Amino acid sequence: MLLDGYVKSKNNTPIAGAKIEIKNNSFATIYCAESNEEGYYQFDIPQGKYPFLTAVKDYAVNYLEYWCQNIPLLENTSLDISFDTLEIYGLHIFSVKGAGNGLMIYFRPMSLVKFQEGNENIAPDDISIRVEVDGKETAIIAKNTVVEVAADREMTAYLIQVEGTDAWNKIEIQIVDADSHYGAAAIFNPCV
Repeated sequence: MLLDGYVKSKNNTPIAGAKIEIKNNSFATIYCAESNEEGYYQFDIPQGKYPFLTAVKDYAVNYLEYWCQNIPLLENTSLDISFDTLEIYGLHIFSVKGAGNGLMIYFRPMSLVKFQEGNENIAPDDISIRVEVDGKETAIIAKNTVVEVAADREMTAYLIQVEGTDAWNKIEIQIVDADSHYGAAAIFNPCV
């Protein structure tokens, strides 16, 4: 099966030399590819479900990672990737039974600038969040800041509620901070 796509910057320009890795549940890399001058990458791998895909170039120097989860490679699939200096980590989607037709999205954003400055909490300030469910922008009903403890320090995470139901295939999230730094991630529905 083919998994391919383009790696681009926040300004939609190709990123050559990005390292794209497919990882197992233990985060060990099982397949690796690199984007060419046009930003194109391709895997020719066995059919199946793959827990994680990451993409980055010059990690922690110029960029942070793009993450995609639960990739159902049951047919040839295209997945376009974009990254910059923000990262969306620990992405989880769930619904609260009996609480209406909303989806809950949990994630921890990270900022390369704050990391390089040595800040203890490396979450970006004042982020705007954009969510697409199956390619359509979805309204954010509520946005909550959460304190998460990671590696013995407090980190800022978010729990947002968006319109939607359990019948979704792919959710994509983009974040932008006050300085126009950008990050993105995607997740496929593990129940599909």
